[in-house]
Amino acid sequence: MRKFLVTPDKAVEAALAGILATSRVPLERVEGHFGLIYRGNANRRVRLVVGGGSGHEPLFLGAVGPGMADAAVAGAVFAAPNPMSIQATVEALGETEGLIYLYGNYSGDVLNFDFAAEELESAGAKVAQIRVHDDIASAPADRTAARRGTAGDIYVFKCTAAAADRGLPFEEVVRLGEKVNAKVRSIGVALGAASSIETGEPMFDLPLGSLEIGMGLHGEMGVSRADFEGAESLVPKMIDLLLADYQATQTSLNRVAVMVNALGGTTILELLAVAGLVRRALEERGIQIGRFEAGEFATSLDMAGFSVTLLPLDAEIESLLDAPCDSLCYTRAG
Repeated sequence: MRKFLVTPDKAVEAALAGILATSRVPLERVEGHFGLIYRGNANRRVRLVVGGGSGHEPLFLGAVGPGMADAAVAGAVFAAPNPMSIQATVEALGETEGLIYLYGNYSGDVLNFDFAAEELESAGAKVAQIRVHDDIASAPADRTAARRGTAGDIYVFKCTAAAADRGLPFEEVVRLGEKVNAKVRSIGVALGAASSIETGEPMFDLPLGSLEIGMGLHGEMGVSRADFEGAESLVPKMIDLLLADYQATQTSLNRVAVMVNALGGTTILELLAVAGLVRRALEERGIQIGRFEAGEFATSLDMAGFSVTLLPLDAEIESLLDAPCDSLCYTRAG
Protein backbone atom coordinates (compact mmCIF):
# COMPACT_ATOMS: atom_id res chain seq x y z
CA MET A 1 0.00 0.00 0.00
CA ARG A 2 1.29 3.47 -0.85
CA LYS A 3 1.83 5.96 1.96
CA PHE A 4 1.81 9.75 1.95
CA LEU A 5 5.01 9.57 4.00
CA VAL A 6 7.48 9.55 1.12
CA THR A 7 10.48 9.71 3.51
CA PRO A 8 9.79 6.83 5.92
CA ASP A 9 12.99 7.44 7.90
CA LYS A 10 11.52 10.80 8.99
CA ALA A 11 8.04 9.49 9.79
CA VAL A 12 8.39 9.56 13.59
CA GLU A 13 9.85 13.05 13.54
CA ALA A 14 6.95 14.24 11.39
CA ALA A 15 4.36 12.61 13.68
CA LEU A 16 5.96 14.17 16.75
CA ALA A 17 5.77 17.60 15.10
CA GLY A 18 2.11 16.95 14.39
CA ILE A 19 1.37 16.14 18.02
CA LEU A 20 3.04 19.38 19.10
CA ALA A 21 1.12 21.32 16.45
CA THR A 22 -2.29 20.03 17.50
CA SER A 23 -1.99 19.57 21.26
CA ARG A 24 -4.54 21.32 23.45
CA VAL A 25 -2.03 21.50 26.30
CA PRO A 26 1.59 22.73 26.41
CA LEU A 27 4.00 19.89 25.59
CA GLU A 28 7.80 20.08 25.44
CA ARG A 29 10.02 18.25 23.00
CA VAL A 30 13.09 16.48 24.40
CA GLU A 31 15.76 17.85 22.11
CA GLY A 32 17.48 15.24 19.97
CA HIS A 33 15.12 12.43 21.01
CA PHE A 34 11.59 11.20 20.34
CA GLY A 35 10.43 12.35 23.76
CA LEU A 36 7.61 14.60 25.00
CA ILE A 37 6.97 16.10 28.43
CA TYR A 38 3.98 17.69 30.14
CA ARG A 39 4.76 19.61 33.35
CA GLY A 40 1.25 20.45 34.52
CA ASN A 41 0.43 17.43 36.74
CA ALA A 42 1.34 19.49 39.78
CA ASN A 43 -0.10 17.33 42.58
CA ARG A 44 2.10 14.32 41.89
CA ARG A 45 4.85 13.03 44.13
CA VAL A 46 5.53 10.31 41.55
CA ARG A 47 6.17 10.83 37.83
CA LEU A 48 5.08 8.48 35.07
CA VAL A 49 7.06 7.80 31.89
CA VAL A 50 5.45 5.66 29.19
CA GLY A 51 7.02 4.41 26.01
CA GLY A 52 7.18 2.00 23.11
CA GLY A 53 7.62 1.79 19.38
CA SER A 54 6.05 4.18 16.91
CA GLY A 55 3.35 3.01 14.52
CA HIS A 56 0.82 2.59 17.35
CA GLU A 57 -0.50 6.14 17.28
CA PRO A 58 -2.06 7.70 19.23
CA LEU A 59 0.10 5.59 21.58
CA PHE A 60 2.70 6.29 22.95
CA LEU A 61 3.61 9.93 22.45
CA GLY A 62 -0.08 10.79 22.51
CA ALA A 63 -0.48 9.52 26.07
CA VAL A 64 1.11 12.63 27.63
CA GLY A 65 -1.00 15.32 29.25
CA PRO A 66 -3.20 16.28 32.22
CA GLY A 67 -4.27 13.17 34.10
CA MET A 68 -2.10 10.96 31.87
CA ALA A 69 1.66 10.42 31.61
CA ASP A 70 4.18 13.11 32.54
CA ALA A 71 6.44 12.02 29.71
CA ALA A 72 6.63 9.58 26.82
CA VAL A 73 9.50 8.31 24.74
CA ALA A 74 9.12 6.56 21.40
CA GLY A 75 11.31 4.35 19.30
CA ALA A 76 11.35 3.99 15.53
CA VAL A 77 8.41 2.23 13.89
CA PHE A 78 7.81 -1.05 15.76
CA ALA A 79 11.11 -0.64 17.64
CA ALA A 80 11.65 -0.05 21.36
CA PRO A 81 12.91 3.36 22.48
CA ASN A 82 16.65 3.26 23.08
CA PRO A 83 18.04 3.62 26.62
CA MET A 84 19.72 6.94 25.82
CA SER A 85 16.40 8.48 24.81
CA ILE A 86 14.72 7.11 27.93
CA GLN A 87 17.45 8.57 30.13
CA ALA A 88 17.41 11.92 28.31
CA THR A 89 13.63 12.16 28.76
CA VAL A 90 13.88 11.40 32.48
CA GLU A 91 16.66 13.95 32.91
CA ALA A 92 14.58 16.58 31.12
CA LEU A 93 11.62 15.74 33.36
CA GLY A 94 13.59 16.71 36.46
CA GLU A 95 13.62 15.61 40.09
CA THR A 96 10.83 13.55 41.63
CA GLU A 97 10.23 11.40 44.71
CA GLY A 98 9.82 8.36 42.49
CA LEU A 99 9.57 7.33 38.85
CA ILE A 100 7.42 4.65 37.24
CA TYR A 101 8.07 3.28 33.75
CA LEU A 102 4.96 1.90 32.04
CA TYR A 103 5.13 0.00 28.74
CA GLY A 104 3.97 -3.08 26.88
CA ASN A 105 5.63 -6.38 27.76
CA TYR A 106 7.83 -6.85 24.66
CA SER A 107 11.41 -8.08 24.84
CA GLY A 108 13.02 -4.96 23.35
CA ASP A 109 11.09 -2.62 25.63
CA VAL A 110 11.88 -4.76 28.68
CA LEU A 111 15.58 -4.80 27.84
CA ASN A 112 15.89 -1.06 27.26
CA PHE A 113 13.70 0.12 30.12
CA ASP A 114 15.49 -2.33 32.43
CA PHE A 115 18.81 -0.77 31.48
CA ALA A 116 17.49 2.76 32.03
CA ALA A 117 16.00 1.75 35.39
CA GLU A 118 19.29 0.23 36.55
CA GLU A 119 21.13 3.43 35.68
CA LEU A 120 18.66 5.48 37.70
CA GLU A 121 18.72 3.10 40.66
CA SER A 122 22.52 3.15 40.73
CA ALA A 123 22.25 6.93 41.12
CA GLY A 124 19.95 6.49 44.11
CA ALA A 125 16.58 7.07 42.45
CA LYS A 126 13.41 5.17 43.37
CA VAL A 127 12.17 3.41 40.21
CA ALA A 128 9.44 0.88 39.42
CA GLN A 129 8.33 -0.72 36.16
CA ILE A 130 4.81 -1.77 35.18
CA ARG A 131 4.87 -4.07 32.15
CA VAL A 132 1.39 -4.30 30.68
CA HIS A 133 0.40 -7.88 29.79
CA ASP A 134 -3.23 -7.89 28.67
CA ASP A 135 -3.10 -10.01 25.48
CA ILE A 136 -4.68 -13.36 26.36
CA ALA A 137 -3.66 -14.96 23.05
CA SER A 138 0.08 -14.59 23.65
CA ALA A 139 0.45 -16.89 26.69
CA PRO A 140 -1.81 -19.24 28.69
CA ALA A 141 -3.71 -18.28 31.82
CA ASP A 142 -1.04 -19.75 34.13
CA ARG A 143 1.62 -17.49 32.56
CA THR A 144 -0.10 -14.10 32.48
CA ALA A 145 3.13 -12.21 33.24
CA ALA A 146 4.57 -13.53 29.93
CA ARG A 147 1.79 -11.96 27.88
CA ARG A 148 2.21 -8.97 25.56
CA GLY A 149 0.80 -5.51 26.08
CA THR A 150 -1.82 -4.25 23.61
CA ALA A 151 -4.72 -1.81 24.00
CA GLY A 152 -4.85 -2.58 27.73
CA ASP A 153 -1.96 -0.13 28.00
CA ILE A 154 -4.44 2.73 27.97
CA TYR A 155 -6.38 1.60 31.04
CA VAL A 156 -3.19 0.88 32.98
CA PHE A 157 -1.67 4.25 32.08
CA LYS A 158 -4.90 6.10 32.87
CA CYS A 159 -5.53 4.53 36.27
CA THR A 160 -1.90 4.77 37.40
CA ALA A 161 -1.89 8.45 36.43
CA ALA A 162 -5.08 9.07 38.39
CA ALA A 163 -3.48 7.47 41.45
CA ALA A 164 -0.43 9.71 41.06
CA ASP A 165 -2.69 12.77 40.77
CA ARG A 166 -4.00 12.07 44.27
CA GLY A 167 -0.54 12.72 45.63
CA LEU A 168 -0.27 9.14 46.85
CA PRO A 169 3.12 7.74 47.88
CA PHE A 170 5.23 5.76 45.44
CA GLU A 171 4.34 2.28 46.71
CA GLU A 172 0.60 2.98 46.61
CA VAL A 173 0.69 4.30 43.05
CA VAL A 174 2.60 1.18 41.97
CA ARG A 175 0.11 -1.05 43.79
CA LEU A 176 -2.87 0.49 42.04
CA GLY A 177 -1.18 0.39 38.64
CA GLU A 178 -0.33 -3.29 39.06
CA LYS A 179 -3.86 -4.03 40.28
CA VAL A 180 -5.28 -2.74 36.99
CA ASN A 181 -2.56 -4.53 35.03
CA ALA A 182 -3.49 -7.83 36.68
CA LYS A 183 -7.16 -7.47 35.74
CA VAL A 184 -7.17 -6.04 32.20
CA ARG A 185 -7.55 -8.51 29.29
CA SER A 186 -7.58 -8.10 25.49
CA ILE A 187 -7.88 -10.19 22.35
CA GLY A 188 -7.43 -9.06 18.74
CA VAL A 189 -8.19 -10.33 15.24
CA ALA A 190 -7.14 -9.17 11.77
CA LEU A 191 -8.05 -9.70 8.14
CA GLY A 192 -4.80 -8.26 6.86
CA ALA A 193 -1.27 -7.51 8.00
CA ALA A 194 0.17 -4.07 8.55
CA SER A 195 2.12 -2.74 5.58
CA SER A 196 5.81 -2.04 6.06
CA ILE A 197 6.38 1.70 6.13
CA GLU A 198 9.59 1.20 4.14
CA THR A 199 8.40 -1.17 1.38
CA GLY A 200 4.63 -0.92 1.47
CA GLU A 201 4.44 -4.72 1.46
CA PRO A 202 2.42 -6.74 4.01
CA MET A 203 4.49 -7.77 7.05
CA PHE A 204 3.10 -11.30 6.93
CA ASP A 205 1.09 -13.34 4.43
CA LEU A 206 -2.55 -13.95 5.21
CA PRO A 207 -4.38 -15.91 2.51
CA LEU A 208 -7.70 -14.60 1.28
CA GLY A 209 -10.50 -16.14 3.32
CA SER A 210 -8.38 -16.46 6.47
CA LEU A 211 -8.45 -14.68 9.81
CA GLU A 212 -5.45 -13.94 12.05
CA ILE A 213 -6.06 -14.30 15.79
CA GLY A 214 -3.94 -12.79 18.56
CA MET A 215 -1.58 -10.58 16.56
CA GLY A 216 0.92 -8.37 18.35
CA LEU A 217 1.03 -4.62 17.77
CA HIS A 218 4.43 -4.76 16.09
CA GLY A 219 3.34 -6.42 12.87
CA GLU A 220 3.82 -9.94 14.23
CA MET A 221 1.72 -12.83 13.00
CA GLY A 222 -1.01 -14.04 15.32
CA VAL A 223 -0.87 -17.12 17.49
CA SER A 224 -3.45 -18.96 15.37
CA ARG A 225 -5.31 -18.74 12.08
CA ALA A 226 -8.89 -19.61 11.20
CA ASP A 227 -11.29 -19.45 8.30
CA PHE A 228 -12.96 -16.09 7.87
CA GLU A 229 -16.26 -15.46 9.60
CA GLY A 230 -18.30 -12.32 9.98
CA ALA A 231 -18.44 -10.16 13.07
CA GLU A 232 -21.88 -11.51 14.05
CA SER A 233 -20.38 -14.91 14.93
CA LEU A 234 -16.79 -13.82 15.55
CA VAL A 235 -17.42 -11.25 18.29
CA PRO A 236 -19.32 -13.62 20.64
CA LYS A 237 -16.47 -16.14 20.33
CA MET A 238 -13.96 -13.42 21.28
CA ILE A 239 -16.05 -12.46 24.30
CA ASP A 240 -16.27 -16.11 25.36
CA LEU A 241 -12.47 -16.42 25.15
CA LEU A 242 -12.05 -13.37 27.38
CA LEU A 243 -14.61 -14.62 29.90
CA ALA A 244 -13.01 -18.07 29.96
CA ASP A 245 -9.66 -16.48 30.75
CA TYR A 246 -11.11 -14.59 33.68
CA GLN A 247 -12.62 -17.83 34.93
CA ALA A 248 -9.31 -19.67 34.52
CA THR A 249 -7.49 -17.00 36.52
CA GLN A 250 -10.27 -16.87 39.14
CA THR A 251 -10.83 -13.16 38.49
CA SER A 252 -14.23 -11.80 39.50
CA LEU A 253 -16.16 -10.36 36.57
CA ASN A 254 -19.46 -8.61 37.24
CA ARG A 255 -19.15 -5.02 36.01
CA VAL A 256 -16.61 -4.00 33.35
CA ALA A 257 -15.12 -1.18 31.35
CA VAL A 258 -14.99 -2.04 27.65
CA MET A 259 -12.68 -0.73 24.94
CA VAL A 260 -13.15 -1.66 21.28
CA ASN A 261 -9.97 -0.65 19.49
CA ALA A 262 -9.39 -0.35 15.75
CA LEU A 263 -5.90 -1.34 14.61
CA GLY A 264 -5.46 1.28 11.88
CA GLY A 265 -7.08 -0.16 8.75
CA THR A 266 -10.59 -0.80 10.04
CA THR A 267 -13.40 1.47 8.88
CA ILE A 268 -15.52 3.39 11.37
CA LEU A 269 -18.55 1.60 9.92
CA GLU A 270 -17.05 -1.77 10.87
CA LEU A 271 -15.89 -0.53 14.26
CA LEU A 272 -19.35 0.70 15.18
CA ALA A 273 -20.89 -2.59 14.12
CA VAL A 274 -18.37 -4.50 16.23
CA ALA A 275 -19.03 -2.24 19.22
CA GLY A 276 -22.75 -2.99 19.09
CA LEU A 277 -22.08 -6.71 18.89
CA VAL A 278 -19.66 -6.55 21.84
CA ARG A 279 -22.25 -4.84 24.01
CA ARG A 280 -24.92 -7.34 23.04
CA ALA A 281 -22.67 -10.34 23.69
CA LEU A 282 -21.70 -9.07 27.14
CA GLU A 283 -25.28 -8.25 28.13
CA GLU A 284 -26.48 -11.67 26.96
CA ARG A 285 -23.88 -13.23 29.27
CA GLY A 286 -25.03 -11.20 32.24
CA ILE A 287 -22.02 -8.84 32.39
CA GLN A 288 -22.81 -5.30 33.52
CA ILE A 289 -21.14 -2.53 31.51
CA GLY A 290 -19.90 0.46 33.47
CA ARG A 291 -17.90 2.18 30.73
CA PHE A 292 -17.90 1.57 26.98
CA GLU A 293 -15.77 3.23 24.32
CA ALA A 294 -14.71 2.56 20.75
CA GLY A 295 -12.06 4.20 18.59
CA GLU A 296 -8.40 4.08 17.61
CA PHE A 297 -6.34 3.95 20.79
CA ALA A 298 -3.47 1.57 20.00
CA THR A 299 -2.97 0.89 16.30
CA SER A 300 -0.57 -1.15 14.21
CA LEU A 301 -0.01 1.15 11.24
CA ASP A 302 -2.74 0.08 8.77
CA MET A 303 -3.57 -3.40 10.09
CA ALA A 304 -7.11 -4.37 9.13
CA GLY A 305 -8.34 -5.59 12.48
CA PHE A 306 -9.68 -4.76 15.91
CA SER A 307 -9.29 -5.75 19.53
CA VAL A 308 -11.62 -5.96 22.51
CA THR A 309 -10.38 -5.05 25.99
CA LEU A 310 -12.18 -5.68 29.28
CA LEU A 311 -11.35 -4.25 32.70
CA PRO A 312 -13.32 -5.53 35.71
CA LEU A 313 -14.48 -2.64 37.88
CA ASP A 314 -14.60 -2.24 41.62
CA ALA A 315 -15.03 1.00 43.55
CA GLU A 316 -11.27 1.61 43.65
CA ILE A 317 -10.62 1.05 39.94
CA GLU A 318 -13.77 2.83 38.80
CA SER A 319 -12.86 5.98 40.71
CA LEU A 320 -9.45 6.01 39.03
CA LEU A 321 -10.95 5.49 35.60
CA ASP A 322 -13.48 8.29 36.18
CA ALA A 323 -10.83 10.90 36.99
CA PRO A 324 -10.47 13.54 34.26
CA CYS A 325 -7.64 13.42 31.74
CA ASP A 326 -6.79 15.08 28.44
CA SER A 327 -4.45 13.64 25.84
CA LEU A 328 -4.43 12.71 22.17
CA CYS A 329 -4.61 9.04 23.14
CA TYR A 330 -7.30 9.14 25.80
CA THR A 331 -9.51 11.88 27.21
CA ARG A 332 -12.17 11.80 29.92
CA ALA A 333 -14.17 14.86 30.90
CA GLY A 334 -14.23 15.93 34.54
